[in-house]
Amino acid sequence: AAKTAECDADNPTWNQAMNGPFAEEYWEAAEIEIRTLEGIKAWEVVDRDQAENILPSTWVFKCKRFPDGTVKKFKARFCARGDCQKEGID
Repeated sequence: AAKTAECDADNPTWNQAMNGPFAEEYWEAAEIEIRTLEGIKAWEVVDRDQAENILPSTWVFKCKRFPDGTVKKFKARFCARGDCQKEGID
């Protein structure tokens, strides 16, 4: 299916989300995501070993809408880039 301008607007990049008309709402969604991940102890901060490969991460944002097009909620997900893993190493 072809992407529409509305679809792109509802799935912004980090820069689009943080600099767009709903920046405050996306920032709050990102804060909720971080608190949730910290609450389930999704990671542990450790000293970096220079020999280790550090996986990059990305943010995924979504504006959820009701059928009539009005905004239902703003979602943010913090994702490790598993596609950058090297088999048997990471």
